[in-house]
Amino acid sequence: MKNNEPFTKLVGKEFSPLVVRRYSQPILTFVGIITDDNLSDLDSVVNKFFVEKGVKNDIQEIRNLAGGLTERLKEHYKKVEGIGVLISFDKGFCSSLVGDMMCHQMCRDEFYYLVNIATKV
Repeated sequence: MKNNEPFTKLVGKEFSPLVVRRYSQPILTFVGIITDDNLSDLDSVVNKFFVEKGVKNDIQEIRNLAGGLTERLKEHYKKVEGIGVLISFDKGFCSSLVGDMMCHQMCRDEFYYLVNIATKV
């Protein structure tokens, strides 16, 4: 293992682990990402995105934010296998899924299960 490089592959494991992160500001957002990339800068990437885009209480704007954030994460992290973004807004949720999160039911189930737990903690 080289210094400063993540070592997330388990022995005999062919897939990267899922990480789910909760953001409360400026809007309640959950980001799930499956990657072997170093995620030390995940918070700064997400926060910078929200500062650049701003948040408006409009359904279409929230949809654009969710899709834009998945695209930004996909561009920033080169080894991404899947991304899930879930944004909670006035009486609703909007999600954007990419890669394994979109194509594989088990990845979606795990993401939404962890989000469900995070909302109760």
